[in-house]
Amino acid sequence: MTDTTTTAAEILAGFEESFGGIFERMSWAEDEIAQAQARHPEQADAIYHSFSLLSGGEASARMTVEAVYRSHAREILERVAAGEDTRPGTAVEVVIGLLAAAERAPLSHEGFGLCARLWIAAGLPDHDDFADKLGHIEALHADRIDTEEIDARRACRDDARKLGRIECDGQHHGEQVTCSYAAAHDAAA
Repeated sequence: MTDTTTTAAEILAGFEESFGGIFERMSWAEDEIAQAQARHPEQADAIYHSFSLLSGGEASARMTVEAVYRSHAREILERVAAGEDTRPGTAVEVVIGLLAAAERAPLSHEGFGLCARLWIAAGLPDHDDFADKLGHIEALHADRIDTEEIDARRACRDDARKLGRIECDGQHHGEQVTCSYAAAHDAAA
């Protein structure tokens, strides 16, 4: 007869293996939100309520690397602060898509140029001297890369990634705050 009892330690280990990365990304998201609030205090309330926009969408499975995830979150939060559309693909989402395509077939010069441009825009570490190679490729193919960037960001668009109606009870992380969305919530009540 086989012993099928599972110890509490085994259950916790399985839980950590399954969900540990999620909690780590949540911590990174909270940190990026705090940094964005410090950069844009006038938009701090909207930024605080933007946590749901930072999931990473379809590319989230490849956003387990901290620098990659943080770049994605930072770009979304900068859009929130600027009042821009948060739905188009981020630089990181496009890079992830291009690298996935490159696993099946080599990228064209323009595809490599777009990947290098957005890699650098995302603030990822310079790899294989992307920055040096990008200048040459941009000189030859900038117009085409511009067009492909627009198309790629549209292809990576996440229509669910937008702030809906925000309802706030005047508490952020359990602390009483003066939130512009709480005032709207109180007026509606």
